[in-house]
Amino acid sequence: MVQYRTFRNTDPPHLVEVWNEAFPGRGAVQLQNSTPLESFVFAKPIFDPEGLIVAEEDGVLLGFGHAGMAHCDASPHVGVICMLGMRPSVRGRGVGTEILRRCEDYLGRRGATTIYAGPHWPYNPFYLGLYGGCDSPGFLTSDSFAEQFLTKHGYKVVRRTLVLQRVLDQAVRIIDTRFAPHRQRFQVHIRPPRAFDDYWQECVLGFLEPVEVALVDRQKEKTAARTWHWEMEGFSRRWNRPAVGILGFEVAPEWRRQGVGKFLLSNVLRQVQEQFFEIVEVHLQDNNQHAIQFVKSLAFEHVDTGQVFLREEK
Repeated sequence: MVQYRTFRNTDPPHLVEVWNEAFPGRGAVQLQNSTPLESFVFAKPIFDPEGLIVAEEDGVLLGFGHAGMAHCDASPHVGVICMLGMRPSVRGRGVGTEILRRCEDYLGRRGATTIYAGPHWPYNPFYLGLYGGCDSPGFLTSDSFAEQFLTKHGYKVVRRTLVLQRVLDQAVRIIDTRFAPHRQRFQVHIRPPRAFDDYWQECVLGFLEPVEVALVDRQKEKTAARTWHWEMEGFSRRWNRPAVGILGFEVAPEWRRQGVGKFLLSNVLRQVQEQFFEIVEVHLQDNNQHAIQFVKSLAFEHVDTGQVFLREEK
């Protein structure tokens, strides 16, 4: 008989077994032990054991679901189904359905009036660093179980994010006539990992220890563009190539459409290549066609797609 309960401190090794069976694809870190789960999930100050539901039968974990509230100031009443993982052998037995129901009940009791399935910024309290790649894109289409399961239970896709990668197997040569004055105007600042000013950013991104790269105007001493990158250690093992992910690419409004973003990205690509990284990954929403064409012009290729689902009113 299947029993359902909340997380216990003895569960992590068994969750590792379920994880590796449930997520064998390119977009999830293969776990050798429970340490990554400790780092990116259980050690966070916002982790609530009651939000992690497991299904158990005869002492064996069959699957789990993890629901969390997005405690950001933007919307305090948003809940997220952050992860759903089932052993393939138990799919079709109703185990996932009951876990999903219990996750929804948990979020409802915590005051959620909106429930998403699939973590995405700023509604991504957990699993960045373990699933999805360099950012939180929702559930990946390469994970076919998620879309079939969620649409069956009344969820619809409300957001799609493209996962794009560039392989650094050749020297980075990006030619643009606008770069010459930019080299005179801007200085590249590389800032080591530090605490974020925003509490929610620290909860979500702090465990990645991202490095900030910024272009600073020498004349005005103002930041014209910046981004963060982080070493995707777990994904590097999955892909057998050292990888780095780009987060939060920003260009100040007065400097847009002048090649500043391209200049910054070219510097980042050269920098990480010099550090012997072989893959660079970035995520972009599918409606941001200008940015998509921009990165594709720099030899990035579309390798996967993330989808975020919203529960329809019952």
